[in-house]
Amino acid sequence: EMCIRDSRGTWGDIFSELKMETVKITTREQINAKLKELGIEFKEYSHSPCIKAEDYATHQVKFDHSPLIKTSVFSDKKGNFYMIISKHDTKLGRGFWKNLGTSKGNIQAAKDNLTSVLAVKAEEASPFALINDSENKIKHFVYDAHLGKEEYWAFHPFDRSYSVELKRDDFLVKFLSSFSRAAQEIELEDSQEAVQSTDANKNEEKKEDDGQTKLGLGYKRSENFSMWYTQVILKSEMIEYYDISGCYILRPWAFGVWEEIQTNFDSWIKKLGVENAYFPVFVSEKALNKEKDHVEGFAPEVAWVTKYGTSNLREPVAVRPTSETIMYPAYSKWITSHRDLPLKLNQWTNVVRWEFKHPTPFIRTREFLWQEGHTAHATKEEADAQVFEILELYRRVYEELLAVPVIKGIKSEIEKFAGGYFTSTVEAFSPGNGRGIQAATSHQLGQNFSKMFEISFENEKKEREFAWQTSWGLSTRSIGVMVLTHSDDKGLVLPPRVAKIQVVVIPVIFKDSNTEELINSARDLVKQLKENGIKAYLDDRDNYTPGWRYNHWELKGVPLRFEIGPKDLQNNQVRAVIRRDGTKIQLDRANIAADTKNLLEKIQNDMFTSAKQKLDAHRKNASDWATFMKELNQNNVVLTPWCQSTECELKVKERSGIESKMIEASEAEIQLTGSAKTLCIPLEQEALKEGDICFHCGAAAQKRVLWGRSY
Repeated sequence: EMCIRDSRGTWGDIFSELKMETVKITTREQINAKLKELGIEFKEYSHSPCIKAEDYATHQVKFDHSPLIKTSVFSDKKGNFYMIISKHDTKLGRGFWKNLGTSKGNIQAAKDNLTSVLAVKAEEASPFALINDSENKIKHFVYDAHLGKEEYWAFHPFDRSYSVELKRDDFLVKFLSSFSRAAQEIELEDSQEAVQSTDANKNEEKKEDDGQTKLGLGYKRSENFSMWYTQVILKSEMIEYYDISGCYILRPWAFGVWEEIQTNFDSWIKKLGVENAYFPVFVSEKALNKEKDHVEGFAPEVAWVTKYGTSNLREPVAVRPTSETIMYPAYSKWITSHRDLPLKLNQWTNVVRWEFKHPTPFIRTREFLWQEGHTAHATKEEADAQVFEILELYRRVYEELLAVPVIKGIKSEIEKFAGGYFTSTVEAFSPGNGRGIQAATSHQLGQNFSKMFEISFENEKKEREFAWQTSWGLSTRSIGVMVLTHSDDKGLVLPPRVAKIQVVVIPVIFKDSNTEELINSARDLVKQLKENGIKAYLDDRDNYTPGWRYNHWELKGVPLRFEIGPKDLQNNQVRAVIRRDGTKIQLDRANIAADTKNLLEKIQNDMFTSAKQKLDAHRKNASDWATFMKELNQNNVVLTPWCQSTECELKVKERSGIESKMIEASEAEIQLTGSAKTLCIPLEQEALKEGDICFHCGAAAQKRVLWGRSY
């Protein structure tokens, strides 16, 4: 249930009530049930009570895969808590605490108040107890980098005579993300060695200049895709986790990308005569249930408001999953004559969809931002034209702004918008894990909704007709698609046209440098770039080395870095470093604005070309089942001749899922498994030849369809 408080109550009352209603997980049975709910496989071990690591040896407790893991909980003088897990013989160094922004002198073992934070006794604390930290009192949850190399971890679930072994990634991705908790990976012992050196700063600078800064990612895209993606968006400061699962904070670095998309798309649709408006976030149950197919399609996703304060609402209201049923009663009032058409409205808003258990930031979230357009037309032809005009604008968002290639097509009957006539789509591809992604959709709704909501008009012949309608939406999923397409093992890579900062300028100061002259020169350069419409930023922080700052901005994906050292100043040049490939070139200051614009445009074009080459390399053809499965299992999307039968489509999905489970475990590590689905029927495709048959059932082929495994 969601609670909404009106003027008769206070926010304090709400929070008190919510806290009282929170159910804590404090038994092993509850943890087991939670793991099963999340689809996490685990093995159970019963043994004599074990408090210390040596107790496991005494009682001869051995896990199939996991090493012995110790859990330590500390608190600082400000009341913050820190939970750290590592192999049982790992020691914590002073450098570790420094990386967390504190010092060992501020830290003590946490015993008092731990029960109020984790709902368990101090001696029974384990990472599973983080699920009870509803107020985020555990400021940092950290695991040692050496432990991070282990595929399996084992913890006790509040019972020292019982242990649970599960995959590391299932714990980090599925379990922690179910309550929006993130983990940090840090080398505990290596940090201690670093601070013991009297030359620590110099050594750290050398490591940074060599690209070894601790700012970097702890996972490689090719080795652990899900953790790599999580670290990219967290460490680049795009998102922050929130205490409601599936909801995330979009930080300015991400929202800046969304603003660029908004600005461009908004100007494009206004040229088509579309106006912006805003409709309420709530929809009545009566309105939502008016279109049967539509509500059935969204039923599992709908969040309902049932209470205000401690009182029940007379009738529950839904939080919008989409706005057809909110907007169309108003359309029915506003449209009476053919002179009222076309009506073209758009709103920039948020929606809530609550059906899934494993959210992925940007890609699948329970609340997201989007634009949704809704138009009404006098004829089918006008509505059709509107659908494909918008689809072309979506292509432009991805290809011209985000440098992401997409495939325009039509959805199958199963995959189309619930209650619609047909759905057009732009489909993207994630080269890192071989999954297709529905990037944006534009729906021809036909007259179905207009009949349900009585949106009719008198035509020129004085006859009553129902309007033809369209709806179309693009969301913040687009940011996730961009990240998946371009980012690398150094972090985020931003296309220049949507980057909040296009050029970062870093003065490189040595002991014998004229510091003031270098910084003034860098400031003049930033000013000149800004005056020429380039988004430039000066990083002259003197508490970080140049190497640290290089890595910081590489991690954040700034397209272009300008370095100005004494020699550059002397030669009236700057050293330019391109983020996407590390290319270094010298640019003369005399023509710096024009050269920078040209270089940014080249970076944008090169990013699209590279992404297009990857998509083309993974776009395969198949005319029989064996070839289809072979290509599908090699992280490709596959184009096949198809009969367009719904029954055949369902059987392909079922059969491909069953056969993917038969892949040997060793092969599954390098192959993508799971059921295939239709992504789209591409608008541009080679004509079928006479006698072409469906690759699966052998019936006469009607179209070529693109299949893949998708988010």
